[in-house]
Amino acid sequence: MNMRNGSENKGDAFKRGLFATAKGLVTGGSWLANRVSDAVNTIDPDVHRHLLQLPLLANSLFARQDTEIKPIEPDGWPPLVFVHGLGGSAGNFLTMSWLFWLSGRRRSYRVNSTPGENIEQLSAQLVDFITQVCRVNDEPQVDLIAHSMGGVVARLAIQELHIADKVKNFVCLGVPHGGTYPARYGNTETLHDLRPDSELIRRLNSSTIPAQVKVTCLWSKNDLFVLPPESACLDGARNLDMSPFTHYSYLLDPRSFEAISHVLENKPYPLTCVATHEQALERVVNPDASAE
Repeated sequence: MNMRNGSENKGDAFKRGLFATAKGLVTGGSWLANRVSDAVNTIDPDVHRHLLQLPLLANSLFARQDTEIKPIEPDGWPPLVFVHGLGGSAGNFLTMSWLFWLSGRRRSYRVNSTPGENIEQLSAQLVDFITQVCRVNDEPQVDLIAHSMGGVVARLAIQELHIADKVKNFVCLGVPHGGTYPARYGNTETLHDLRPDSELIRRLNSSTIPAQVKVTCLWSKNDLFVLPPESACLDGARNLDMSPFTHYSYLLDPRSFEAISHVLENKPYPLTCVATHEQALERVVNPDASAE
């Protein structure tokens, strides 16, 4: 009898211990979840949005990398040339080139820059690329669309390497024309060139893009890779405020394609347009500020 009661007591004790352990795990898990939630809430929402969009760029991995520039049947428009940014690839523009193809613009070419080359070298490669596109298609000009560092590469080609006569429209997507402070976090030659006080940025901004090239800049107050955000604007260009775009939204959001299409077709688009750095800065500080 006593043995039986002893066994029952041991069984009850085991159950109580198991229950207490489970309760402790639940309580600990709840505490940990609350701490994680609190930590996440201390991070700027724009950081979350940038990180959430990263997996959507996975389509870049499956893009075909063409090494030969071949002629494409005329579609009534200049050929499109896409230039990716730092760490990117030709596949970054896969979605956008597909949307243009659906809209009837079938002649698009995506630059796939050589890894490890500096901005000066990439700019020379871009000149050769555009020249070949014009030659094989027997066209005098292209429409040039560049993202991030690709826009700095393109500006150098236009302003210093005499390719301006072959560029009809130059559309910049989150391009750090005035340099960007996040470039201070790296110690490569390319990142040095992207700093606001770099010799290359000062050189580019000491002259202007030839007037025959129509320049449009898409910029956003929520772009964490171009800081300050007004650095993505150019004086005298058509600067379209795409806030709250992230740095990747320019490549992924259909509204980016829509805005670019209106620009290339010379149609008005319902976005706030600013003409100078100062007006862009005013919109960063005061979102209700008026613009041209």
